[in-house]
Amino acid sequence: MIATSATAADAALTAREAEILHFIAHGLTSKQIARELNISPYTVNIRLCESAKADNPAQAIAHALRDQGQDTGVVGSQLSGVAGHYQLDWQLYLDGQCHANRVKGESPAEMALVAAQEIAFLARLHALQASPLSPNASFWGHIDALLTLAESLNQVDRMAPLLAQCAELPQCPVQVLAALVEVLAQRTDRSTPGMAERLSQRARQSCDSAYEGWARLCLAKFHLYVGEAAVARQQAMGALDVLRRHASGALLSRGLMLATHVLGMLGQHGDAQALLREAQGTVDTTLHASLSCEVQLRRCELACLQADIAATGQPFQEALELAQRLGFQSTESWLRVFCAMQCLAAGRFTDGHQHLEAAREASEQRGVARALIYATLQTGCFHARNGNLAGLEQCLSRLGDPQLRDTALGTAAWRWLRARHLVLSGQARDAFALAEQAMRELAHLGLWWGEDNWLFMAQVALLGGHRAMADNVLAELEARQLLHPAAPRRAVLLAVQGMLAHHDGAQAQAHRLFEQAHELARHTLMAQVLLPGLVWLSLVNGRQPGANPLAAAGDWAELTPEGRHVQAVVLRQSQWGDALQQTALMLGTGTDNPVPVVADAGDAALIRYVQCLPLPV
Repeated sequence: MIATSATAADAALTAREAEILHFIAHGLTSKQIARELNISPYTVNIRLCESAKADNPAQAIAHALRDQGQDTGVVGSQLSGVAGHYQLDWQLYLDGQCHANRVKGESPAEMALVAAQEIAFLARLHALQASPLSPNASFWGHIDALLTLAESLNQVDRMAPLLAQCAELPQCPVQVLAALVEVLAQRTDRSTPGMAERLSQRARQSCDSAYEGWARLCLAKFHLYVGEAAVARQQAMGALDVLRRHASGALLSRGLMLATHVLGMLGQHGDAQALLREAQGTVDTTLHASLSCEVQLRRCELACLQADIAATGQPFQEALELAQRLGFQSTESWLRVFCAMQCLAAGRFTDGHQHLEAAREASEQRGVARALIYATLQTGCFHARNGNLAGLEQCLSRLGDPQLRDTALGTAAWRWLRARHLVLSGQARDAFALAEQAMRELAHLGLWWGEDNWLFMAQVALLGGHRAMADNVLAELEARQLLHPAAPRRAVLLAVQGMLAHHDGAQAQAHRLFEQAHELARHTLMAQVLLPGLVWLSLVNGRQPGANPLAAAGDWAELTPEGRHVQAVVLRQSQWGDALQQTALMLGTGTDNPVPVVADAGDAALIRYVQCLPLPV
């Protein structure tokens, strides 16, 4: 949701315009107003446009109605055709705020129904929030019906203020407490443990053990995001046992998918996959479109957690289309980033960047802070890989917004991007401390810490002349690899060992390690990141890398500084011996020199790519 303030009309309304607005406030259509005033519907619409005197008539009309003391919601919409599909953009102006969404699909009638359901939900929510709480049977019936609608529309978080008020009442139903605990856990609110304990007590009192399991699952998610991985794992496994014995229907499905998310983020990918299959078996897709969309989201999330590349991208595209058809903006924002990661891994940077920008817009419009931080973090990393300082600075500026900066994830994401900015600016020596702090805050959070981030950590340490710190990165990675020995992590471990061997002059060993790493990562999101380093080591070891060894890398070869350097040397292999004697290029100068050498600012000893590998991290 985006709060906006309308501007007043340039001139006072005429009597006829005010009369038309009065009828609109009472819910009459243009045809009905025309009959009342004995004029044509066309004239009514012309008068409306004249009264609005703005590019956005719905917003101006809403403002004019408020000036008349009418607290009436005004809806504006526009249907258009986009790439063989329809797109319905709508806005609801209510109580000085603008709620907006976009629905895509093949049936305008179905799209209008989806929009109408969300608008009706927002209007009913506004009416309940504007009225004093009256905890009688009728009131709780309205709350229960609205909560059911919110769950079907993926809008429960919008009810948080109302749910918090209800939770203070002694008669508050257990399902209302359950919804509130989920929202609090999602926001990493410090009141989550206390509210979860209240839910558990109420569940025991009402002999409803299923909600006791739900409370523990929400606690698992909370502990995950505050960095208490062991507690999160323990809570999740205990909650699953309770849910399987006592829960059924939608609560069981949602519980299994929440556990899928927690265990997947903790690196237990096999357990998460099994849970997702179990959850999918409990969902009736004909009755619960929202749960079906959640299943697809978790499937794509797990694919990215495991660094898998979808051969055709179909699972991601199908999930995205379903989210757009249902108008689930928060889900769309996450899926857009996942689609971007797939596009970038395939070397399609333009497509990837478009997905990232769409993710940011969706998360901003919906007001989902965590999704916005994640989209901004991934966008900043994209710009850093391309050497785009201006784009990276825009992302740092967005993370400086108080609503994002004051969250733990927002601060950690800012530190990580700031470290990248320092490296691009030629201040690698100052970047490692920031990067290490961000690593402590993000490395336990699965999606928030890509495996290639370890390569960046090692690279920054070497660029700054901190060999011992690079060894520390390797030791940290080895310890984590023992816990989760998945192929992408084993590949990164081998690559970091290869980076250190290359730095120490053991070129043959470095090449062997990178060959093993690239083979392990061949079908993952890591493959194109490692390829320039592998080609470089082939050259260093006197091997012929082939006519166009970076052909599969796509934009990784064309748009990243490291890719361009390696590409240039491959094209000038006869000049390879001379290249090693050239004066080093200062990191971050932006000079597109075909000679692949680089030095750290402020370091008297020149550090060349023959010591520090050209990896687009």
